[in-house]
This record gives sequence, structure tokens and C-alpha cells, in this order.
Amino acid sequence: MPVSTLAIPPDTEQVRVARLVATAAARRMGLAEQQIDDVRLAVGEAVGRAVVRQQRAGVPRPVQIRMVDDYPGFVIEVVDTAAGVGPDESPLALAVITGLVPTVDLDEDAHRGQVVRMQWVAEDPDDGSVEEV
Repeated sequence: MPVSTLAIPPDTEQVRVARLVATAAARRMGLAEQQIDDVRLAVGEAVGRAVVRQQRAGVPRPVQIRMVDDYPGFVIEVVDTAAGVGPDESPLALAVITGLVPTVDLDEDAHRGQVVRMQWVAEDPDDGSVEEV
């Protein structure tokens, strides 16, 4: 279960870097193109949300993005350290993430911050969805 970690400063301009790295990792994992598009969009929302939370909390520490090759699945965790920020002001971002990702978990710790855990399972190219003639 190889794990890669990316740490980015809490700066909205760095969200693109996280999307690019996550997309490359998803492609390397063998996810289908539609899944790769979903990874790109979901990671953008999750990392953007984490960056904004840390900016609101005045936390200069990096946002952590962990990518786990958990064959046949692919897991991305976005970790912020904005503890005690208060109620979530980004329900739209969470709704988008939930719509794009088959399995999403949100873990909140009042002393550490939040972890958004997203999981995709690689689609089997021989799943019978295309009939041979």
C-alpha cells in the first residue's frame, strides 16, 4: 500500500498543483478517464476548502494531501489543521465532493482540524458494460 504525501502552503494558487499531482497519481493507478476527471474536480474542491479553512484560522502550516494506492482502490486524504474554526461555511464544496466520489468520510477533531477521505475503486475494463459483436 504505497503512500505519497504532498504538502502545500495554505494558498489558493497552490490548489492547481494538488489537482495535477492527484490526477497523475490516479492515472498511474489505472483509473478510467471519467474517474480521473472526478478525482481532479473532487481534489480541487477538498484542497480549496482546506486552504480556506486554514486561512480563516490564521494557520500557516501546510495542507497535507495523502494519496494511497490501495489496490483495487485509490484513496486521497486532504488534511487541514484549522482546529476550532467553527461551523463549516463550505457545504457546497462538500456536496460537490459527495457527488463526485463513491466513498467520502469527513473526520473532525476539535484539536487538530479535519480530514476529508475520498475513495475510488478502479473500474474493471471487463465488467461486461460493452458488448462484443
